[in-house]
Amino acid sequence: MAAIQLQQGERLIGQGMMAYWEPVWGHSCDTCSGTVFVTTQRVCFCLSMLHSVEFELALSEIRGFATGRHLFFTKVVLYDWSGKTFTLTGFPVKKLQGWLKQAGVQKIGE
Repeated sequence: MAAIQLQQGERLIGQGMMAYWEPVWGHSCDTCSGTVFVTTQRVCFCLSMLHSVEFELALSEIRGFATGRHLFFTKVVLYDWSGKTFTLTGFPVKKLQGWLKQAGVQKIGE
């Protein structure tokens, strides 16, 4: 599993293997597998194959998150303040919701 370099004073809240659904042309998406990291300062998604960061959001950049379903899968969608979305699915999706709440990210619609 890939790892991120923690900054001074930063603590890891949780991490897990997930899939990131990146929109393509507005109506389709590419799926990338990797590891999501939730810390006391940010949320990162690192690609498994390339060991590179696909996205990194400071907690202050995240407006909130919502949950939903895509076919048979539960998904978590992160919303940033500019309106961009980041959709994650995978086995630890329930844990991800808890990690985000622990980091202070609000669930939208509650």
